[in-house]
Amino acid sequence: MTRYPLLIFLLLFSISISAQVELNYPDVKYTTENIKANWVSHPDISGGEDRVILFRNTFDVADVNQDFIINISADNHYFLYVNGRMVTHGPQLSDIKHWKFETLNLKNFLQNGKNVISVKVINFGKRRFYGLQSIFTSVMVNGVTENAKTLTTTGKGDTWLCSLDDSYKAIEVNWRGGGPKSIVGGFYANNPTDFVDMNKYPTDWEQLVFDDSNWSRTMFFEGASSMGGSMAYLLEPRNLPLLTWEKEPIESTVRSSETTLPTFPASGKLEIPSNKIATFLIDQKYVTNGFPELIFSKGKNASIKIKYAENLFDEHDEKGDRDDIKNKKLLGYYDSIVSNGKDAQKFIPNWMRTFRFVEFEIETKEQGLVLDNFINYRSRTNIASSASFTSDDEMYNDIFDICKRTVDICTQDYFLSDAYYETMQYVGDTKIHALLWQAMSGNLDHTKNAIEQFHQSRDAEGNILGAYPLRSTFIYPTYSLVWVDMISDYYNLTDDKSFIEHYKDGIVHTLAGFEKNMNELNLVNETKYRYFIDWYSGPNDGKGTATKNNGKNSAVVSLHYVHALQNAAKLFEVIGDTPTAKKYQSRADAIKKSVFDLCYDSNKQVFAERPDKTIYDQHTNIMAILTDAIDKSQQKALLTKILNDKDLLQATYYYRFYLFRAIEKVGAPELFDLAQKPWESMINDHMTTTLERFESKKKPTRSEVHPWSASPAYFYFNYLAGIESVKNNFEEVRIAPVFGKLQSMDGLLPTSKGNIVFDLKKSKTKLSAEITIPKEMKGELVWNGKHIPLKQGKNKYTLK
Repeated sequence: MTRYPLLIFLLLFSISISAQVELNYPDVKYTTENIKANWVSHPDISGGEDRVILFRNTFDVADVNQDFIINISADNHYFLYVNGRMVTHGPQLSDIKHWKFETLNLKNFLQNGKNVISVKVINFGKRRFYGLQSIFTSVMVNGVTENAKTLTTTGKGDTWLCSLDDSYKAIEVNWRGGGPKSIVGGFYANNPTDFVDMNKYPTDWEQLVFDDSNWSRTMFFEGASSMGGSMAYLLEPRNLPLLTWEKEPIESTVRSSETTLPTFPASGKLEIPSNKIATFLIDQKYVTNGFPELIFSKGKNASIKIKYAENLFDEHDEKGDRDDIKNKKLLGYYDSIVSNGKDAQKFIPNWMRTFRFVEFEIETKEQGLVLDNFINYRSRTNIASSASFTSDDEMYNDIFDICKRTVDICTQDYFLSDAYYETMQYVGDTKIHALLWQAMSGNLDHTKNAIEQFHQSRDAEGNILGAYPLRSTFIYPTYSLVWVDMISDYYNLTDDKSFIEHYKDGIVHTLAGFEKNMNELNLVNETKYRYFIDWYSGPNDGKGTATKNNGKNSAVVSLHYVHALQNAAKLFEVIGDTPTAKKYQSRADAIKKSVFDLCYDSNKQVFAERPDKTIYDQHTNIMAILTDAIDKSQQKALLTKILNDKDLLQATYYYRFYLFRAIEKVGAPELFDLAQKPWESMINDHMTTTLERFESKKKPTRSEVHPWSASPAYFYFNYLAGIESVKNNFEEVRIAPVFGKLQSMDGLLPTSKGNIVFDLKKSKTKLSAEITIPKEMKGELVWNGKHIPLKQGKNKYTLK
């Protein structure tokens, strides 16, 4: 039942991945000790405004067979070209105290004789992406090998030249000011978009033949190693692979202001006459992201607006069936270009764009415009995402596909919360995203990076910032607790005690900070920060809490603290710190007893969200099950009850991760399909990625590429197929399928030890299984109380 088109699709993309690699991944070979460069800039720049600086260095190479290794970084963002060829863009997202640099071997881009290295550095200005910290618009290039030292930036007599690109200006995305809004749904934390006047653009600036004789010498900004770098950026090697740069075709036009529908861009050029206003809409058929490239000719002073969106809206700002475009409009961010009338002009945006739909709005002047080509360069992590899953239920197969696409799009050089609106790495989102990515790739490096970055965000009170890296201060005390849970997740998979040791002091600090929020009832007080739990639907949404009293006496928040304390107790017991483990367990027991005594409603036989028993939600009851705040003998009945009680405030996509965990904990696979019902509406509306929250007329959803809503795909492997690591990150595995409503499942689960390939079928009480496990793995197959050792390689099993 394996669906081969997806595999072919992935193989086609893998062919186009750049051969360039990060030399410090996975092991650091080139440290900061050998960095002698300075940070440099343009002499006429203030430093914080929206600006593009272009840098060039022309140099000679005597032997192209020799390694030619450099370190490079920039603030805010850079694109690196060698002899006109795109090499990579960066740096990896981090903060000032842990500023990343890339280490690259450029020899495959060089030629004997004259060469040119070109770097475009962008500062997105005052409305830059919330995840971008910044000091000054600058670049640092350090020659590592002797032949590359000529490229070392010093700002004091080096051979670099620079120029301000006056063609560029940032377009602020309007979401809260006056005038027409650029987006629907509120908060926008992504970068501004681009306005480019090609009349002012230095065409071919990245090519060797370009005349840079009137460019300026670079200006020294700061030393990269001055006082250990503490005068500016504390440098660290990149710890994740470079991002991909993959060619992705863009589909044809589906709507046009012209009577004849053009086939552009899928096939052929598009000519637009002079003095013409034209619009046309492209449907990519699925959501994607990257750097779309437009090549166009002629059309002197023509204006080209390129608008991008995940979906279309009707006249009531509702979405409906995503395949239905009739009478719908595109509302979204856009780039704007003015043509200079020359042939083969090229526009690529300075930051990623996310889209299913692209709309062109074009107005020509006295000269006709020709659109020559429009393609996308997909940019995401270079780590392969090779998991696959197919069942006898097409709804499950479709849900898996949209979950996987969402996770793949949002795994960049950090975990994106969503691909369009915020693109930040949030703790609560990342807990789910990390588990999904591990299942899709078998790789833990992004998870380790995220946990460490959250650790670096901690404030003096022990709060983990709700998102990090970050140039603002978002604090959700519940997300501090989730960080502790993430460490527990990591240990449960890897059995790595050193990981606990590294973070034990941070755990103590974070839990001590949260303890200050507790009151005399053993429930939480309100704080100046917001306890985020879920985007509750209806009138009781207190901006992420179930009520509008700032979470005071919240049972579910108190139980999240219990959950973190329980996990911490297990972690400290593992490393032999029994007194601390007992302290945390004792505190957890006291709080959950108070929650039961004060919030359990014996008449309704469910937990209320707070002691006054005015609010009832699924969330509190889910967490009561996960923390054993209710006796284990009553947990399955409670779970069944809350899943069938529509009067309770419902867990939305995000919190259903915890609902699936509760189903797994009580052993109720028959409830999985019911819990998954909300995803069916996404499939019925022909969505290709997962929504942020439930739709409502009062508050239409924003993000349509939101990994926290992709959790079903994780549980297809972990619970329904029952594939679980029981020792040292899949050194040993247990496969105990439960199926739920399914009758058959097959797929591939990548692990650190190799791929597990499975084909499972049940008929009443009989299991037929074909399972392949790698040589480095051992384990067992469990069915109806039978435990059968798994043989390495491909084997067939029949159990009754």
